[in-house]
Amino acid sequence: MARPDYLICLECESEVEDFIWRDGEVRRATCEVCGNSDVDAFSLPEEFEPEEDEEEEEAEGLEDEEEDEDLDDYEEEDEDEEEKDQ
Repeated sequence: MARPDYLICLECESEVEDFIWRDGEVRRATCEVCGNSDVDAFSLPEEFEPEEDEEEEEAEGLEDEEEDEDLDDYEEEDEDEEEKDQ
């Protein structure tokens, strides 16, 4: 595998361009933002999947619940209208 242009620090998600790459793997890297130097804590850009913040996950969870409630309300309204029609 060819040397990538940069790595992603898994500690702070910063791009790291200063690293040693040999035989298809990271041999040494240091993140200038957070100081991480654990070679296992870096990712190739194409393999990196950012973690969502807990706040975002909670907000998404609330949105999903609200959508479910709205759907339930809609279904109840349909049932009420059908009963009225009969």
